[in-house]
Amino acid sequence: MVSKDAVDAALTAHAQWKKRLQTAIATGQSEFKVEIVQKDNECQFGKWLYGLSPDEKTNEDFQKIKALHADFHRTAGDILGLALSGDKELALKKLDYGGTYGGTSGRLVLALQSWKSKM
Repeated sequence: MVSKDAVDAALTAHAQWKKRLQTAIATGQSEFKVEIVQKDNECQFGKWLYGLSPDEKTNEDFQKIKALHADFHRTAGDILGLALSGDKELALKKLDYGGTYGGTSGRLVLALQSWKSKM
């Protein structure tokens, strides 16, 4: 069932990724695996999202958020991969203001907030 609590949890959890990626870039290490981060159905929100009923999945907001959530995970996984491979410069470029991360994350946050306001 669509829930404001699930959306709030998603907003909080996904906000933590910027710090995790900054740490990975700085240290070249992470407790997370790139191939798992890239998947949009491995995080708590993704599991919840994929577990919604077929009727709930026809909702326009669901469709938009599912796509944006997948983009977020591909972007975070890409940056994590760069960080772990030692390409700090490109990882920082993608993470910093004006990089792909900010736009992807921002679109997801706005869509989640909009969906929550309709609940």
